[in-house]
Amino acid sequence: MAKGINFASKYMWDMLLYSAMGCFSLILLTNYTDLRMPHKDNLITVQSFAAAIVLFNGVGFSMRFINEKLKTFYRSIMKNQNMMIVYWLTAGIFLFCSNCLLMIFTKIIIGAEAPFRIQTNGFMVIGGVWLVELVVAGQFMINRFYSEVIRLMKRSKELEESNAQARYMALQSQLNPHFLFNSLNTLIAEIEYNPANAVAFTRNLSDTYRYILYSQDKQTVPISEELDFLETYIKLHQVRLGECIEVDCRIPENLTDMPIPPLTLQLLAENAVKHNVISMAHPMTITIWTEKWGDTYRICFSNPICLKQGTGKSGHGLKNLSQRCEMLCGEKIEILNDNNKFTVKIPIPYE
Repeated sequence: MAKGINFASKYMWDMLLYSAMGCFSLILLTNYTDLRMPHKDNLITVQSFAAAIVLFNGVGFSMRFINEKLKTFYRSIMKNQNMMIVYWLTAGIFLFCSNCLLMIFTKIIIGAEAPFRIQTNGFMVIGGVWLVELVVAGQFMINRFYSEVIRLMKRSKELEESNAQARYMALQSQLNPHFLFNSLNTLIAEIEYNPANAVAFTRNLSDTYRYILYSQDKQTVPISEELDFLETYIKLHQVRLGECIEVDCRIPENLTDMPIPPLTLQLLAENAVKHNVISMAHPMTITIWTEKWGDTYRICFSNPICLKQGTGKSGHGLKNLSQRCEMLCGEKIEILNDNNKFTVKIPIPYE
């Protein structure tokens, strides 16, 4: 219903515009051309104005129809400057000839002498009406141009968002298989050597994957949820390592609602466990805090360095995390490696 009303309203405004142009042209024709006074009086009638309105609406809607048909070729016309020039010249010549024919037919209808002879003031009127019609035709073309630009920009944005979402999901999914592989290896070892701890490990592993399923469709989650998930994840390793690994969280309570990409802290903790020796002789304390960064904050994740022998430095996880942050907030992570400390600073996405 609303769509039909908008459709009728759009064409009603066009009809009013064409009717006004017809009346305007008729007034100019009767007052400023070479018609004699009796002929001019014959044109200032209701029938003459009605005929002008019908004529200009016919021409106007015909141009609109042609413009609609040209939509098929619009993109190729816009890409080719020569085609644009030909299009405008053709439209201009068509409008000028239409105005000349209108004056000739008007003279024939009222019985004027020499209807095919148009004097200077007649050409001036035709030129004035022609310029007005060119403005109207140009407005049609400009409106079409901007509507096409807006449509393409909207389409481009939709494709960009869709592509970013697909890339984000692909990057996030790369974390899960690696984590599952390590977890299953740990569970197998616990079942074999310590069945009691295997029960606690299985429970924590279940909670871990429940969170992964919960967050898989989310671009960001609150820091508080990530901290709870990190605690569960660390418990998985404490089953195997004992109390040699722990987390020191220094994030103020009022900042725990800030967003962060899901699985971020787990990835960094996994990276720390993978590359470093963790034992009673070399305990690991992971420190997490926030720091002011421009108008927002960054989350800082730091762990001591005690590298394992023969551990490769693939860097895929950190690279994926950096790409995720860049997609979400336009900034990459910052990595610092000094004073026997490995620190990663993660930008907080704007919301």
